[in-house]
Amino acid sequence: MLIKKGQFDRYLKLAAYGKRYWPTVTLMLTSVVFLTLFRVLVPVLTGNAVTDILASNSLQLVLMISVEIVGLSALAAVCQFVLGYGGQYLGQKIIYDMRNKIFAAIQAQSFSFHDKNQTGQLMARATGDVEAVRRFLSFGSAQLLGNVFLMGGVLVTLLFLSAELTLVVAIILPILIYISWRFSQTQAPFWKKSREDYGEINSVLQENISGMKIVRSFSTEKREIERFEEKNQAYRDDLVGAAVIRSFYTPLLTLVVSLAIGAIYLLGGFESSAASTASLEVVVGNVVAAGLLVGQLSGPVRFLGQLILLFQNGMAGFERVVEITDAAVEITDRPNSAELDHESVKGDIVFENVEFGYGKDGLIIRGVNLEIKPGEIVAFLGTSGSGKTTLANLVPRFYDVTSGRVMIDGVDIRDLKLRSLRSNVGIVSQDIFLFSATIRDNIKYGKPDASEELVIAAARIAKVHEFVDRFPDRYDTLVGERGVTLSGGQKQRIAIARTLITDPKILILDDSLSSVDVETEFAIQDALKAVVVGRTTVIITQRLSTLRLAKRILVFQNGMIAEDGTHETLIAKNGAYARLYHSQLAPQEQMGSIVASSLQPDPIIESKRK
Repeated sequence: MLIKKGQFDRYLKLAAYGKRYWPTVTLMLTSVVFLTLFRVLVPVLTGNAVTDILASNSLQLVLMISVEIVGLSALAAVCQFVLGYGGQYLGQKIIYDMRNKIFAAIQAQSFSFHDKNQTGQLMARATGDVEAVRRFLSFGSAQLLGNVFLMGGVLVTLLFLSAELTLVVAIILPILIYISWRFSQTQAPFWKKSREDYGEINSVLQENISGMKIVRSFSTEKREIERFEEKNQAYRDDLVGAAVIRSFYTPLLTLVVSLAIGAIYLLGGFESSAASTASLEVVVGNVVAAGLLVGQLSGPVRFLGQLILLFQNGMAGFERVVEITDAAVEITDRPNSAELDHESVKGDIVFENVEFGYGKDGLIIRGVNLEIKPGEIVAFLGTSGSGKTTLANLVPRFYDVTSGRVMIDGVDIRDLKLRSLRSNVGIVSQDIFLFSATIRDNIKYGKPDASEELVIAAARIAKVHEFVDRFPDRYDTLVGERGVTLSGGQKQRIAIARTLITDPKILILDDSLSSVDVETEFAIQDALKAVVVGRTTVIITQRLSTLRLAKRILVFQNGMIAEDGTHETLIAKNGAYARLYHSQLAPQEQMGSIVASSLQPDPIIESKRK
């Protein structure tokens, strides 16, 4: 079987992209039919001209046939233009849809999908692989249509000219098809591997650009250059391997066509020698026409290697694109899921027998039962890997529970529309990402229609307004990629403002004050006191100063809640929290008290002012 079922399915998927553009496809098919007709008529007319010259030596008749040949050639050029333009138009339209589909697919995927796939590989599929498909569709589709129809047209025309000459081509054509198929099958592994290695190159490049400071800090430039060189060498070897195969098969295809032309003229010579004087002119004319017809296959056959190259590269790229666009989305809206109305949200969060694990890595959350009441401010405390951040990530359905359920206001969050759920859950994470845009655009990212007053109000609460005022362009100041033009504390304050402007009913602060200095932390906390009122707030931290906002503290150990209570009750228990407090947090509290006192007005100075 020449085409496997899986391959045929891929062809159907690619063809499905062209359904919307059936008028263009129809125009291309019409053009290629007339193009083929004009192409095969030219050799036939040339053969007729030879016959007429030998029979009557009529200059007027030859001149008339010459005008017809020129006219047909002109019409063929017009059809060739329509076919080529249609291929470019169709290719660009399909690739436009494909780019949008792959981007939407990446956006729709859950966090677990991005945990498994490298950013560089995804970028390679969205750019390099899509471009490989474009090259085939824009250029290769028109050439493929033209070549297939031309081969069929030549065979049919030969059948009308001479059955014997047709038999020669009928024998040669399957050989050409078989060689082309072998060419395709031999090259396919090289092109598939080349797309994968191209993705590896992108991954190394993306990691090194993003982690340039780390590379420089550890002086590992040489090692990274060697790693890139290794991936680049593998990609080069793939292309060289494909080129070696092409260099062998392309001349072989040309040789077979040349043998076919030679066989036609040889057979024609025998027929001519055996023909009577009356039929000699016709035999010679037919032989000339047949030779020219088969000669027309010479160019397409020589180009067949390049066409197969485009096809294999394009299909290898398309298979990698399909792996993204057809990948199952783990987190989706259930049928008949409900909207979580912003105005009616109370913020009651319940974890009921919740367990969760990342794939085969085992459980990270084990049997958690917890209720956070509306407007309650709760702190999650625990060592790295204890499960506190993972549990918080279940609330906006970044991941779905392995077992049990998470409810908001008595409704399983899996029965709520994702968009409405996440619009009511504001998250400020430790890993801050800012877009390459203005400070204003970053703050109003979650609410593009926010007024200037709302932007400034959120900025004042997050203590952004203070440092923005020092910039010449103020809120129009451009932020570099990932916020590199700002300090860590400034980025976190902008991230807090970006969350606050959406007015979330549930607020999750995931170690969001870790990059600010102690003085700024206390200033932001004072502002947050007003913000958290009436909001269900989860604070994930290990800094005692941040815990001051919380009325209730939950201590996590090994994916379970080890302790639950207020600061005073947990200290009295003399358990895990007390040990953590005395070993790590008490010094922070003392430092916080010093800073807090330094922020208070000096009574002596105040008395002098009065």
